[in-house]
Amino acid sequence: MKAWFVAALLLPCLAVAAALEPEVRSWPIDPAQSEAQFSVRKFWFTHVRGTFPELHGTLERIDGGNAAALAKVDATLEVASLEMDDADDRAHALGPGFFDAAQFPVVHFDAEPFPLAELASGGSVRGVLALHGERQPVEFELLPSECPHQPFDCVIRVRGNISRSAFGMRKWRGVLFDKVELDLRIVLRTATGAG
Repeated sequence: MKAWFVAALLLPCLAVAAALEPEVRSWPIDPAQSEAQFSVRKFWFTHVRGTFPELHGTLERIDGGNAAALAKVDATLEVASLEMDDADDRAHALGPGFFDAAQFPVVHFDAEPFPLAELASGGSVRGVLALHGERQPVEFELLPSECPHQPFDCVIRVRGNISRSAFGMRKWRGVLFDKVELDLRIVLRTATGAG
């Protein structure tokens, strides 16, 4: 069979396959403007709070042909960057009983794809959180955007709770609650026109 004839037969198939391949675009998270905060309640009704001032990663937009566009977030925190008001609290938080920064230097969240429209309207984000040597499925709340017509240009807010014991952080159970509240503020770099 002539080579040109085979090529003529294959070209339409390749074109269809290329059309079905989703288009992926990504934007880096701006670490200078993004952060993650946590809060754990003490049994005498105060809170221990901390901030990770630099959040790294990407947000991807996946255009899947006729299907609605999806978004996906991949984010990493450097545990040693933790900021807390009290130096003793920070030392305890970075130590073996809590984050154990020496052994587990990063926290990583890998989200499942979710509808891109939820960046404007709000919704939920599911994924896997790797923390303190454990990997657990989690679900967080994606808050509605403060600028729904250009959600890529505003702070993306994600909130949720995790159980610290589920991640092997069981020390000070007589002092601290098990529930850890998380609040992420994500700003995309060069976001103008991204949506």
